[in-house]
Amino acid sequence: MTTTVEDRTIQKRYFLAPIVVLLVVLYLGFLLYQAIFINYQTNKKIATLNKTLEQTKQEQQELEVLIAYYKTTAFQELEARKKLGLKMPGEKVINVDVPEEKKSVEEQKPVQKSGPEKSNPQLWFEYLFYQDL
Repeated sequence: MTTTVEDRTIQKRYFLAPIVVLLVVLYLGFLLYQAIFINYQTNKKIATLNKTLEQTKQEQQELEVLIAYYKTTAFQELEARKKLGLKMPGEKVINVDVPEEKKSVEEQKPVQKSGPEKSNPQLWFEYLFYQDL
């Protein structure tokens, strides 16, 4: 009888061993998946932030160029002419009025409908029975 009890305990051990190994493998697989997913999300966020950084740098360069232009005497002179109406000594100013674009004839005249609007069944009735053949 002792051999059967020992055989049963050995069988239980051999029966439990694959289950334990399978559980350990599944747990390690889950941990690996989790690490890969977190790495993917982090790389995705880094790429988005790098793209935003590049756009911000581009905007900064454009603003620096604009600031440099605003500091030039040519810009200051142009703005003084436009906004303050100033002119250089010996210069003559001529104002030219440019007329606004006229609207086309179609845009000016509203579309006039002949008579009251007809309902959908009336339109179908006229389409089916009053057509010229």
